[in-house]
Amino acid sequence: MSKSNYTPRPNREPITRETDPAGRWSAKFPDMIGYKNQGGGKVPADYGWNTNPKQWQEEMTPENLATEYRNLKVPRLPVPAAAALPEGAKAESK
Repeated sequence: MSKSNYTPRPNREPITRETDPAGRWSAKFPDMIGYKNQGGGKVPADYGWNTNPKQWQEEMTPENLATEYRNLKVPRLPVPAAAALPEGAKAESK
């Protein structure tokens, strides 16, 4: 096996015409999204969760689940009315 003398370039975007991973805008790639276009990821200091779904799931017992299932109300579709003959029409006999 021969030893390679290839050294990768630190700035290869101008040669390969790849999009810039850091998100610097270019006329060649106007719709690209980079690191700078994805927001800061900061959560406000006064933000708080109203509920904790994981805790709620862990507190559920088989008895609680069975009670919720029994109390579950499933909406039913309305039953269509039976077809009726117009007034004055006579039913055909077979």
